[in-house]
Amino acid sequence: MSKDTKDIETKVNKENSILAEIRNAEQEAESIIHKAEIEKERILQEASKNSSVLLAEGKEEIRKLQEKRIADLKEKLKLMKGEKIAEGKTAIKQLKLKSERNLQKAVDFVLKKIDEMVMI
Repeated sequence: MSKDTKDIETKVNKENSILAEIRNAEQEAESIIHKAEIEKERILQEASKNSSVLLAEGKEEIRKLQEKRIADLKEKLKLMKGEKIAEGKTAIKQLKLKSERNLQKAVDFVLKKIDEMVMI
């Protein structure tokens, strides 16, 4: 073999080696991209799952808060009802006392009128 043939063969071998390295690098890049896509999907699924859990927890927290507010309002209404009943009972007692006083006045008035009519 001549020197030119050896040089050409060496260049071809180098080119083939470079091309093989390029192919290997492309395959590695494709493998990395594939693994990254798989990881991306895993992360998205996990994020979706986590957001669903957080949403459910948030709804539960809101439900509990609403129940607490309703219970608080019921208790407040119960207290207000008790106060109104007590006020009503006090007003009834006062009206009863007033009517008893007025009844005696009415009886006295009627007796006085009857006396006046009899005296006439």
